[in-house]
Amino acid sequence: MNPPLSKQRRAYCRKLCVAHLIAREPHDLRALEAATGMPRRTLQDCIADLADIGIACEFVQQGPRHRHGHYAICDWGDHDPRWVAAHFDGLLALLRAE
Repeated sequence: MNPPLSKQRRAYCRKLCVAHLIAREPHDLRALEAATGMPRRTLQDCIADLADIGIACEFVQQGPRHRHGHYAICDWGDHDPRWVAAHFDGLLALLRAE
């Protein structure tokens, strides 16, 4: 049995999972909530903190109304998106196990 994840490790795994989902296809907050089961505020914090781990994310505005659009990953920094994709299910399982 694996020891429980530290708060920092859990936040890191959460950021990688959210970045992978955003990179895979366009997501807004509602779609990310449905895909992850995470609360809206947690997702907002996670997206805002992606830069802390070197992942550049931006909101792509679509249409004239505020908040209509989706998030996009501009740069993965030092992270390998192929590694994240290959380990996504395991990362998500770690988050859901807690």
